[in-house]
Amino acid sequence: MGAKTTKTFVDSCILLYTRGVGMFLLINGIEALQKDLKKDYVITKELSTLIGSLALRCEQLLMVANPALITMKHIDFSPAKDCPGVVEQTAE
Repeated sequence: MGAKTTKTFVDSCILLYTRGVGMFLLINGIEALQKDLKKDYVITKELSTLIGSLALRCEQLLMVANPALITMKHIDFSPAKDCPGVVEQTAE
């Protein structure tokens, strides 16, 4: 698998990770966190190795995963401001 494709998958994984964590934890400077994770040699090397071995084993899975990762990058995970709050249900 090409280096550019692997880099795209690694960037997408890091982006999704930080957005997922950001849904549960308050992160100051999510872009800075993404940059730090991308600079980390161990994280990028291991993700690249994992993605490369997945590509060798299940090439067709990546065909499905690639558009899904691209789509996920464009989803806004922040709570919608125009939607009414969730109604709490209490047990009686």
